[in-house]
Amino acid sequence: MKRVCFVGASTVEGQGDESSLGWPGRLAALERQTGRAFIPYNLGVRGQTLREISARAKAECAARIQDPKSDLIVLGTGMNDLARIGTGAFRTPQRRTLADFTQLVEELAALAPLIVVGPFPVFEPKMPFHSAVSGMNFDFKNQDIEEAAENYAKICTARQMPYLNLFQPLSSDPDYMAGLQANDGLHSNGAGYQAIAGKLHAWHPWRTSAR
Repeated sequence: MKRVCFVGASTVEGQGDESSLGWPGRLAALERQTGRAFIPYNLGVRGQTLREISARAKAECAARIQDPKSDLIVLGTGMNDLARIGTGAFRTPQRRTLADFTQLVEELAALAPLIVVGPFPVFEPKMPFHSAVSGMNFDFKNQDIEEAAENYAKICTARQMPYLNLFQPLSSDPDYMAGLQANDGLHSNGAGYQAIAGKLHAWHPWRTSAR
């Protein structure tokens, strides 16, 4: 059976989901219903930046991938690098964020087929977000997230890596946005994560990669 590693931070881990499934678990359930079951590995760790994810992801995926030709890695790009802190500077300088992203996708693509899911919108009236992991306040802005989503898309397109930009679709999705408002503004609830799973489930590159 195909093995799929889901790599990322809190939005991959499923923080805020009352069922603790996140969109990877909900996607796996959708696939089982259509007879396309796979073995999911949720490798999301809340609070991590791209550089921190990169420090562990290669080894964690390599330990789980059995067939590098048919197994799959899904990278869910979180927003932690994009937070503004202190006087308004980015947590990670923009140029370094793009360099870290490029390094991460190239490392993972060398292990197994890779598809990338872009960062999600936030509910700005609830910002800044207080992180219990770091004890810091992080101010996320949708304009920054949308710009990063587009830059990530360019990097993936140049390397012929499938990339799903969900920023606009989720911005207009009532379930996802209602979940953000009901929670902390950064993490949606179960209905919101279900909306993500549904969009990925219907995406052609996923359907062909997950066979």
